[in-house]
Amino acid sequence: MKVSLEVEIIGDIRLIKAAGVEMMPAMALEGKLLHQGRTPNVRETMTILSSALAEHGIKTALEE
Repeated sequence: MKVSLEVEIIGDIRLIKAAGVEMMPAMALEGKLLHQGRTPNVRETMTILSSALAEHGIKTALEE
């Protein structure tokens, strides 16, 4: 199964603070903060996104 995600880079500090981000860089999905404070490597990014998508009932290749 392929999953397509839209990535949005937000630079407005007011929006960043409103999202609860304390350290940059940060990653969020559907308003939920997933990761912050450092840039995850590719494997970590895939794991973070797979877990978040699973919460929405979407299976990824990592789970199959």
